[in-house]
Parts: sequence; structure tokens; C-alpha cells
Amino acid sequence: MKKLFLIFAIILILPFCSGCDKTFEMAEVSRNNEQTGGALSFEYNKDTGKITFGGEGEVVQFYEANLAKGWTEEGARVGIKIKAPEGLDNYEAIKVWVDGTENPPYFKHSYVVGQKTGEIELTPKVEDVEKEIEVKISWQSGSNEQKYVINFAKGTLLMKKQST
Repeated sequence: MKKLFLIFAIILILPFCSGCDKTFEMAEVSRNNEQTGGALSFEYNKDTGKITFGGEGEVVQFYEANLAKGWTEEGARVGIKIKAPEGLDNYEAIKVWVDGTENPPYFKHSYVVGQKTGEIELTPKVEDVEKEIEVKISWQSGSNEQKYVINFAKGTLLMKKQST
């Protein structure tokens, strides 16, 4: 009787724990040229989650505030796309933190219902090319939290607002 009760309890609890202890591989990351242009060099190391922009004499572009893109402030920006990992079954549960801010206004995610594909788009403001930008992602409740770090290669320059 105890075994039957235990089996019944597990069957009832299982649907509520669909993401519990789920581990996702580090995602594919690419530069997002549609959101932020420019010809910055781009490298991504999937093993470490390290994202590197720029190089000697390359410039992080300056953009005016653009509410349609979630840019509440003007400033230099870079854009990345992070492809959702295989096995993700709840795209609406994605949470993102950029330097500790949860789901910043420039965070967008898109997915195709029924096809289990999607991606995150981020365009964080860059205030100092010497400072790393930390991105943490929880793909769904109970899954492992992934950490990505955006940094800038030596010699990368930061465009400032042009005075008129």
C-alpha cells in the first residue's frame, strides 16, 4: 500500500517539477547586427561563456535613446543573440539578469510556438570598455543558471555623444 501511495504521489508531483534540476548546455551566442551595427570583431567561447567584442582601434557605436528597442537611455551599445538550448519546454519562464538587473528593458525573447526554437536578444549599454558586463540566464524554473561575460579586447574604443 505504501508503494502504491508513493507511486501515486510521484505521478501527481511530476508535472509541477518539469524544469527541476534540468541542466542545459551553454547556448550558441552571436553578434546581433540588426540591433547594433558596426564592424566590431566578435568572439565567443562556448566552454567559458566569454563573449569578446572589438580590437585595436575598433569602436563601440553610440546610439540615441530608442524606446522601441527598449533603450531608455542614450549610450554606446553592443548587441548579442543567445539561442535557446535544446530541450527547453517553457519559453515564457526565461529570466535574464544583466549586471544584476532582472529582465532589463532592452531584453527581448522570441520563440515559435510548437517548434521549440527561440532566442534572447540583448543590447546592453557600454559605459567603460575596461569593465565586463555579466549576463545570467535561467532558462526555466529549476534549471541551472548560466553565466556569460561580455568583455572588450584591448584597444577597443568607446564612441561618445557628438556635440552639436
